[in-house]
Amino acid sequence: MGSQSAAPAGEAARNPRTPPWRRPWAELPREERFWRTAFVASQVLVRVVIALVCYTVFVLTGAVASDGAVTDRGTALATHCERVGPISRSGLGWYWSCEAEVTWSDGRTTREEFPSSQLTPRNTTEPAPVVHRDVRDAADQVVVDAPRPFAVLGWVMLVALTGLLVHGVWVPGVPPMPADRRAERRRRVRLQWWQPLAAPIGWGLLVAGGLGAASPTASGLSVLAIVLGFGALVTAWAVSLNRRRKGVVEPRELPPELTARWGKVGGWLLVLGGIAAVAGLGTTLPDPVGVVGVLALPCAVIAVGWRVKVVASRRSRGTDPGGTASIWTTAG
Repeated sequence: MGSQSAAPAGEAARNPRTPPWRRPWAELPREERFWRTAFVASQVLVRVVIALVCYTVFVLTGAVASDGAVTDRGTALATHCERVGPISRSGLGWYWSCEAEVTWSDGRTTREEFPSSQLTPRNTTEPAPVVHRDVRDAADQVVVDAPRPFAVLGWVMLVALTGLLVHGVWVPGVPPMPADRRAERRRRVRLQWWQPLAAPIGWGLLVAGGLGAASPTASGLSVLAIVLGFGALVTAWAVSLNRRRKGVVEPRELPPELTARWGKVGGWLLVLGGIAAVAGLGTTLPDPVGVVGVLALPCAVIAVGWRVKVVASRRSRGTDPGGTASIWTTAG
C-alpha cells in the first residue's frame, strides 16, 4: 500500500482508512492482507474501549442509580469491602465493592451488594442512607441515597457513545497513508470552512450541556446545548461517511470578494461569541458548573468564527502556510 501513487490533481484524495473490501482476499498481496487484518483488529479493539468507557461514564454519573421510583428507605452498614479493578461491574478503574446489611423502615433486614464505591470501609461503622427503587421493565435496585447531579450527563453520553460505538474511530496509521497523499489530504482539510469543527463542537456541547444541567442557573441553555450538540455530531457523522466513500474532496473555490466577506463574518462571530461569554460569566459566577453550561454555546460560536477567519486568510493568500495540522483540523 505504501507504493501506491498519489491521486491525480482533480481526483478526491482516497481515504485509506477502509481497506479494499471489494477485492477478494486471494487477490490481495501479502502486505494488504496484513493491513486488512490489522484494520479489523483495530476496529474491534476501538469498539471494546468505547463500550467500556460508555458503561463507566453511565455508572459513575449515577444515571443507573437515579432511575426508578423510590418505594422504600433504610440504612446500610457495610460488613465486607474489597477493592476491584481495573475492569469490573463498575467499569474502568478501581473501586470499592461492599456487602452490607440493610435495615428498612419497617424493621426488615436484607443483605445487598453496593458496587462503584457507593459504600467504603468507612461505612462499616457509619451507616449510609439507602433507597429501594422500583424500575419499570427492569430489575429493582437498592442504591445509596445520595445526590446525583450529573445523571443527565450520563444519559447524554450513553446515546452519543453508542453512536460512536456503531460508527467506529479510525486508528491513525492503520492502514498507513502515503506521504504525498497525506500531505494533499491535510491541505484540503485545512481549506474547509466548518467540517473539521463538527465533531469537536458536538462533543464539547454535549459534555458542557450535560454538566450544566446540574446547575439551576444554566439548565435552560444546557438543554439547547445538548440539542445542538447532537445536531453537530449527526453532521460530523455525515461528513465522516462522505470521506470514507470519496475521500477529502477538493474544496470549492470562491471569488476573492466572497472569501473576504466570509473572513469578516468570522470576525463578527468572534466578537459576538466574546460578548455572550462575558455576559454568561456575569450571570453564573461563582457557580463553576453553571459557567460551563452557559459558556458552551459562546465558545462554539468563537470556535466557528476563528475557523472561518483563519480559512478565509489561507484562501485569500492562495497558499496553505504552516504545513502542519492539529487533531482538530484533520480528524474524521
